[in-house]
Amino acid sequence: MSLRASWCRSVRVTELVVPPSVVLGDSVRLACSYELGSEELYVVKWYKDDLEFYRYEPKDSNQAVYFPQPGIDMDLSRSNSNVVFLRTVALDTAGSYKCQVSTDAPTYSCVQAVKDMNVIILPLEGPRISGGRQSYDFGDNMTLNCTSAESKPAATLSWLLNGRPIPDASTVDHGVKADSNKLQVSSKSLHLQVTERLFQKGKATLECEASFQGEAVMISREITMLEINISLPWRCQKSLLLLSLLLPMVFLKRFFDCFPS
Repeated sequence: MSLRASWCRSVRVTELVVPPSVVLGDSVRLACSYELGSEELYVVKWYKDDLEFYRYEPKDSNQAVYFPQPGIDMDLSRSNSNVVFLRTVALDTAGSYKCQVSTDAPTYSCVQAVKDMNVIILPLEGPRISGGRQSYDFGDNMTLNCTSAESKPAATLSWLLNGRPIPDASTVDHGVKADSNKLQVSSKSLHLQVTERLFQKGKATLECEASFQGEAVMISREITMLEINISLPWRCQKSLLLLSLLLPMVFLKRFFDCFPS
């Protein structure tokens, strides 16, 4: 937050609340707290990208005035000398927001604070996992790909094994692609050698997590590998199966194939 003061140090903006990121379609509350010392408030002005969109002047007969701007959908009934309430966040709501506080005669002090706000478009679904085979043996190399749904900005993807992050050395980030609507898609592949160390109690669960601004918001449907019991016939020993939630019967078929009639 940047602060600029002139003429009187007793007047200051103590806090400017502008979320760094808001979700498209949500409402948002902006707040500006200030101290006037012994001075009297003349006017509070709000700007987006240096264009004034709201003014609160306590001595005026029409105290609160809204100046329409792109991306600014104000609710005047919920706005006052400290608060600006935006009903619906649009793409062009993103920008630089400034609260400017001015005092009355004789000092006419003026202070202001500025913060930026971005707009996020969350994906409508979790990331998708593709690739892989129905079955693996110990020592096989496995490659899976995780692709995010469309969003803005692109999701940050992370692979997890049994709920724990997989080191970057086992993954390849394929970057971000933009579509015709300027929404973005990211993808990240996973390369692992199938070993017994992957398993906990005969089960290994792989997940792909999509996060925004450092917070996880979407997790893919998990993929599970099950270890076949080594007491089964020799040709089935150390055999593994890659499962998705959409293919539960594949495991049963593989299991009964070990017992020919």
